[in-house]
Amino acid sequence: MKKRFRVGSSAWRCWVVDDGDQLLGHVCVQLFEKMPNPVNEREVHAYLTNLYVVPEMRSQGLGRTLLNEALSWCRAQGTDAVILWATPESKSLYRRCGLLQSNDILEFRGGTLRGRN
Repeated sequence: MKKRFRVGSSAWRCWVVDDGDQLLGHVCVQLFEKMPNPVNEREVHAYLTNLYVVPEMRSQGLGRTLLNEALSWCRAQGTDAVILWATPESKSLYRRCGLLQSNDILEFRGGTLRGRN
């Protein structure tokens, strides 16, 4: 894990907030290149994960600050889209910071493949 987060060594970035004694929150982002296609659009997406603030520090703006830093970095990298899987509790924070719920993503989660009807 340490080598994944070493500056300049990978597409992963992580932001942390501390009070000098303990970690108060963090968020991580991984850039990934999507498959090329004939549409003229950027080919880099970002996966945002592990946004966390310790319970006693929530509702004080730390989550928003971490998220905005990560999103600003994604914009500076020229990402086409930032994706994440939100918990029900975190959706309102993401919406307040400008993320929208998409209806155009399909996913497959293991299990048995189903044939066509």
